[in-house]
Amino acid sequence: MNFDKNICKNIEYIKNKFCYDKNADIIIREFENKKGVKCFLAYIDGMANTIGINDFIIRAIMINNDDDFNIFDTIQYNNLKAEISMDKAAASILLGDTLVYADGDEKCAIVETKAFEKRSVSSPDTESVIKGSHEGYTESIRTSITLLRRIIKSPKLCTEFVSVGKINDCKCAIMYLDDLTSDELVNKVKFRLNNIKGDFISGAGMVEQLIEDSTWSLFPSILSTERPDRTAEYLAAGRIAVICDNTPFALIMPISLAVLLDSPEGNQQRWQSGTFSRIIRTFAFILSILLSGIFLALTCFHHELIPSQLLTIITETRRQIPFSAVAEYIVMEIFFELVREAGLRVPNAIGSAIGVVGGLILGQAAVEAGIVSPVTLIIVAISGIANAVIPDYELSSGIRVLKFGFIILGGTLGFLGIGAGIILVLTMLAKQSSFGVSMLSSSSKQNSTNGNMIYQRPIWKQELRAFSLKPKSLRQQPQISRLWAVMEDDHE
Repeated sequence: MNFDKNICKNIEYIKNKFCYDKNADIIIREFENKKGVKCFLAYIDGMANTIGINDFIIRAIMINNDDDFNIFDTIQYNNLKAEISMDKAAASILLGDTLVYADGDEKCAIVETKAFEKRSVSSPDTESVIKGSHEGYTESIRTSITLLRRIIKSPKLCTEFVSVGKINDCKCAIMYLDDLTSDELVNKVKFRLNNIKGDFISGAGMVEQLIEDSTWSLFPSILSTERPDRTAEYLAAGRIAVICDNTPFALIMPISLAVLLDSPEGNQQRWQSGTFSRIIRTFAFILSILLSGIFLALTCFHHELIPSQLLTIITETRRQIPFSAVAEYIVMEIFFELVREAGLRVPNAIGSAIGVVGGLILGQAAVEAGIVSPVTLIIVAISGIANAVIPDYELSSGIRVLKFGFIILGGTLGFLGIGAGIILVLTMLAKQSSFGVSMLSSSSKQNSTNGNMIYQRPIWKQELRAFSLKPKSLRQQPQISRLWAVMEDDHE
């Protein structure tokens, strides 16, 4: 519905739209200029800058004495636009802008007067690093975009807005480098976001689930990061970032398993230590999935593979245990998950105390009471520590669920069950894709420019972008990036 030339009808529409009789937050102010032209403005109290509205909108209009009065020439605000749709104008009011209308016009002025409270920029909570930036995204989408633009100072960095959610109208920013990112990938992301239907979309977590390829897989196909510097690195590689309002995370796509296991520090480390860290993370990834299941398979079915002295110790510690090995492991894993969840949900000051009480005191008491064996406690603890090494939270959460499956398979079928589970997981990963890119693509030498899950190439050897992303520009640096070294050799 477009604006009517009758100001009374427009005021009545805004009042009905925002339930003016019941809503104390919506402010509608009617006034006139010196020539008697009737005007009104509307905004939400607490979301708009009332001082700026009073000084640069109301006052500027009321003292205007021009015969050819025009609100766009009168309002003393830098950022304003014309709008003919009343529904779009109402949506702008909900974002903190101010609607200004003059009687007889066919359009209104939308003035950007956002001034609501927001959290200041702080260090990331889930992706802390030693070397690298210590700035993280905030819940304000405009602040998050600004943090990213401070890093990528390129006119080719594009930002397109899409709104999702019928009730809350959550704004999402699609960000990409126009001269690098594949048009096919950009169109695919925009198509999926534009075709999300739902009443309430609270943030990036729900958007991720609504646009990902494999909704039934335990492995995420979209990376969540709260670091602008990490986002910038992926954008420079030809990927896309989606930043949602009210969420301090950016969604990166497409990705692979190697990206999920990569550290936020990434190329900030020298390639030797980076490669070592990748080996540790890959080992922790495998250990967190298979350790409990393999140990159960050994103790229940394959005693001959355990050294005799270790087998004697395990047998002695389990002599007084009233539960089967499988039940013991499942109970201990559930107990470990309870401690983990309690540490996350309670205040920080209490969380450390719960970890000490749950992990040390109760664990030791359970061993002394003969409810669980010390070996079981050690294996569960190692598995939990290995899971904490995995840098991506969504991936580590999926592995925690997958681990229970391998415990059951190892405890009931032995190595046959473990082998069947590994084949099933690898098949699932091989079939899974992220916006057309295989989750195992980085394990191929052809598609790897930064190495793979194990090997990190030196910075000066990372010459090409990933083939699987189909970037418009494949080369990201010349074959000889350390030109000074060649020049020094020639000089000598």
